[in-house]
Amino acid sequence: MESSMPGSMSAAGASGAPDGSAGDAASGSAGGAAGGAASGSAGGAPEAAKPGRPKAVSLEAILSAATEIADDRGLDAVSFRVLGDRLGVSPMAIHRTTGGIEALRHTMVSEVVGRVTRSIVWPDDWQGIVRVFADELRALLMRHPLVLEAHRRAALDAPGADAVAHRVAGALRTAGLDDERAAYAYATVHDFVTGHVAIRLGRGELEHYDASPERQAVSVFARYHDYAERFRQGLELLITGIESTIGEERPAGTAGHPRGRA
Repeated sequence: MESSMPGSMSAAGASGAPDGSAGDAASGSAGGAAGGAASGSAGGAPEAAKPGRPKAVSLEAILSAATEIADDRGLDAVSFRVLGDRLGVSPMAIHRTTGGIEALRHTMVSEVVGRVTRSIVWPDDWQGIVRVFADELRALLMRHPLVLEAHRRAALDAPGADAVAHRVAGALRTAGLDDERAAYAYATVHDFVTGHVAIRLGRGELEHYDASPERQAVSVFARYHDYAERFRQGLELLITGIESTIGEERPAGTAGHPRGRA
């Protein structure tokens, strides 16, 4: 990954010589003033690693640490200084390896999403494809909240993300939906999953039980408050609705074929 060293560093280094007496250039460059040797050699240079710290760190180690931090504290908590403290290197060592904080965050999200998209095993039927998509997306977002946070800011630009969307929409088109309905059916399942996870992560497991007895008594979830069951039944209702729409869109005598492909 390319390194973009701040242009101000070379200027700082040029002006870093000690300010000695007139005509004492040799003494100044040699660090004649007390402590001048140390300040002359480091003047304006990137923050040096602390004694005992390694000078370099692998991208893999950085990504692992950054993912842990972002999952626990959010994407904005990932900084060169925090990572340097975690890994025992200088912030500039992190910068040199990653090329910048935005590049690091993008690589981190891509790595996490890519591992999941590469491992999905797809069934043949469209209902199975929709279920696998919903289950895998939910598991990913629950395991790595940083992906949900990144997704709230912008569409995911990660390996395999677009291929997954096209796989699901394509299965829906093959089942009988036209292009527009297939795209919106995919979006409905996607939004159901991300909304479910956002509420789950935001409220936590004990949200219902922390409410007052009076509030619990009047809640529609007084007897039915199981997040896993809410997800399962919600997904099945969506699939049932898609099945109904497919049945309405198929012309008579074209069962099993998309509309217009008898």
